[in-house]
Amino acid sequence: MPDQDVLARMRAAHPAGAALLDRHRTKADLALALRSLRKSKGMTAADVRRASADLGRPLTPGMASGLESPIAALPDLNQIVRYAAACGAQVELSFVIGNTDGDGACRVILS
Repeated sequence: MPDQDVLARMRAAHPAGAALLDRHRTKADLALALRSLRKSKGMTAADVRRASADLGRPLTPGMASGLESPIAALPDLNQIVRYAAACGAQVELSFVIGNTDGDGACRVILS
């Protein structure tokens, strides 16, 4: 899986950064999923910003960058939906209760 390759390379190159990613696992997973979605559509970050503006729901450069940053603050759902729409995708949100690590989980599916 390409996203896992990126993560493995980041871990090898920057062990301290890997520890930071571990502390921000949920955000890192979301950022990699959004980046993967954009790339699967053959879009650049600028394309996403333009498409979001064309839809009347513009993402600022900082917002778009933050969505793909594995250590930025978790975005609100509205920003995720706007980003996905700009990429021609929809967001499906589900909750997983009672998983084995005791933390519960939230899974975001971009399609």
